[in-house]
Amino acid sequence: MEQKLIFYCVDTWSTCRKAKAWLSQNDIDFEYRNLIKNPLSKEEIKGLANLAGLEISGLINRKSQVIKKLAINLTELNDNGIVQLIEDNPRIIIRPIISDGKRLLFGFKEQDYLDFTEAG
Repeated sequence: MEQKLIFYCVDTWSTCRKAKAWLSQNDIDFEYRNLIKNPLSKEEIKGLANLAGLEISGLINRKSQVIKKLAINLTELNDNGIVQLIEDNPRIIIRPIISDGKRLLFGFKEQDYLDFTEAG
């Protein structure tokens, strides 16, 4: 049985709205996960990083306004500190994210979404 796609995002972000609309317009079945209303747990954060083959800090959007306001030097934090930072500030995670449980795709480009959903 194929796992349903999970779409991780924040409604207020325009790229998330575009990606969500694309999924709906292309009749892609997905579960929507609002990262503000339903933040990721520590285990989920670690799982996403592992699935993507990234260090946990690789999940952070370093251009995020929240990161800039926090003025945190990420290199001074260990993995647990970074996980806690993401858990406390879900807006800092790169988004949108789409996952089929085996793969992750960050951001939104129509062709990438087409390739991802067709390869699933």
